[in-house]
Amino acid sequence: MKVLTSEQIRAADQYTIKHEPISSLDLMERASEKFVLKFMQINRENRPVRIFCGVGNNGGDGLAIGRLLKDKGWDVYLYIVGNTRKGSEDFKANLERSGLYAVLNKEIDLPKINDSDIVIDGLFGSGLSRPLDGFYREVVEFLNGHQCTKVSIDIASGLYANQAMPGDAVAFKPDFTLSFQVPKLAFFLPDCHPYVGEWCLLDIGLNQSFIQKQESNIFQSELKDISPLFPVREKFIHKNKAGRLMIAAGSKGKMGAAILCARAAFKSGVGLVNICSPKCGVDILQVTIPEAMVVDGKGANEIHSFPKTEDTILIGPGLGTKPKTIDAFEKLLKTTDKPMVIDADGLNILSKKKSLLKLVPKESILTPHPGEFKRLVGEWKNDFDRLYKLQNFCVKHEFNVVLKGAYSAVCNSTGDVHFNPTGNSGLATAGSGDVLAGIIGALLSQSLKPFDALRLGVYLHGAAGDEAGRSLESPWIQASDIVNFLPKGISSLLNRAI
Repeated sequence: MKVLTSEQIRAADQYTIKHEPISSLDLMERASEKFVLKFMQINRENRPVRIFCGVGNNGGDGLAIGRLLKDKGWDVYLYIVGNTRKGSEDFKANLERSGLYAVLNKEIDLPKINDSDIVIDGLFGSGLSRPLDGFYREVVEFLNGHQCTKVSIDIASGLYANQAMPGDAVAFKPDFTLSFQVPKLAFFLPDCHPYVGEWCLLDIGLNQSFIQKQESNIFQSELKDISPLFPVREKFIHKNKAGRLMIAAGSKGKMGAAILCARAAFKSGVGLVNICSPKCGVDILQVTIPEAMVVDGKGANEIHSFPKTEDTILIGPGLGTKPKTIDAFEKLLKTTDKPMVIDADGLNILSKKKSLLKLVPKESILTPHPGEFKRLVGEWKNDFDRLYKLQNFCVKHEFNVVLKGAYSAVCNSTGDVHFNPTGNSGLATAGSGDVLAGIIGALLSQSLKPFDALRLGVYLHGAAGDEAGRSLESPWIQASDIVNFLPKGISSLLNRAI
C-alpha cells in the first residue's frame, strides 16, 4: 500500500469528486459514515461525545460525524473554534444541518470535560502547514490535559503528515486516529506516536486507479504483497537444495545468540546449517542444536577464522568485536561476493572500521536497531531525517536494510521503504534480533532475492510475535517463544492468503 503526501491525498479527493462523480459534500458524508461505524465498534458504551471542530473540511467532518452520532442516539456536544463566516463551503453546509453548537472564542468558553466523556478532534486535517498558535493552541493544550478517551479525525490537529513538527509545537494527543483511505508517513515514526495513538484506515472510496498512479517510494507492507514471496519446496528436493546456511556467531558468554539464530533458521525452512563457533561454544551447540553441524572458528573464546564456503553467510549475533575477529571478518569479506546477512556485532565491526563497508557484497542485508544504525550513519535531527539517512545509506552502498522497531522500516538498494505492520512491543526482548537474523538468513539461502527475503523475514518475525502474544496471553515474551510460534505464524499467514 502506498503512503502518499497530503498533496497527493487532496488530489485523489479531487479526482474522485470529478470522475466518480460525487460532490465534495457527499464524499464528506461518506467518510463521516465510515468514521461513525468504526467509532461505534471501538466505543460500544454510549457516553457523552464532545466534538471540537475547526472551520475547514476537517471541521465539516466533525459536524457530520456529530449529526450521524446524534441520529444513532449518542449524546453529542459540538464546539466550533474559528470564524464560521470564513469556513469552507462544506463546513458551512454541515453547519446548517447541525443542531445546537457552541462557538469558543476564549479560555472562559472552554467546557467542563469529564473522564467518562469522549473527545473527538476535528480542528485541523492533513493540510496544516504551520504550528498551532493563539486560541487553537490553547484549546489543544486544554484537551491534552484531560484523561478521557480521545479520537482524531484523519490526523491529529497540529501533527504534520510529511515532515517533523517544530520543537516547541503542540498537537492533539489521541488514543485513536481513524484515518481516511491511505496512511500518513507520520503514523509510522516513533517521534509522532504520542500524536497518533492506535490508528486504522477507513476506505472512503477514493479512486484506486488514481492512487496507484501516484509516485511514492514509501509503502506499508500488506499480506497480499508478502504471501507470494513464500518459498515453495519441490516434492523431490534434497536438503542441500533446500538452502544451506553458514552462521558465524557466538563468543564466550554469548552462545545463546547462535542457538536462537540457528533454531529460527531451521523453523524457517533451511535445509542445512553450519555454525562457525569458537572452541568454547562447540559442546554447547552440539548438545542444544543436534540438527546443525559445528565448524571450528579456531579461537578459544571468540572466532579467529571463518571457513571458505559457498553457503549463504549470516554473521554477527554474539560475535564480539575483538581485533582477531575483526581481521577474520575482513578476510571473509575479501573472499565472497554473494549477498550476506550482517547483524549485531557484524554491524558493530563495520561501525568500528567503516572502510569495510566497501567490501560488503552488493545487495547484502543489514539488520540494525536504532543504536547500531546511529553508529553506522551518525546522528539525526528527527525521525523524518533518520528515514532520509536510511534511504541514502542503502542507495550509496547498494544494501538492503531493516531499521528495527515498531513498524520496522525495510529499505532496498534503490531507496524504497516498506513499513512492516506485524509485531508488538513484546518483541523488544533479548535475543529477538538473533531470531530475526536466523529467519532472514534461512530465506536468503532458499534462493529468494535479498530484498524479498528481508521483507518476508521481518513480516514473519512480527507474525510469530503476534501469535506468541495471543497464545501466551501476555504482553511479555521471550525470544525462544518467537521461535516456537514461527510455524503457527507461518501457517496463519498462508491460510489467510488463500
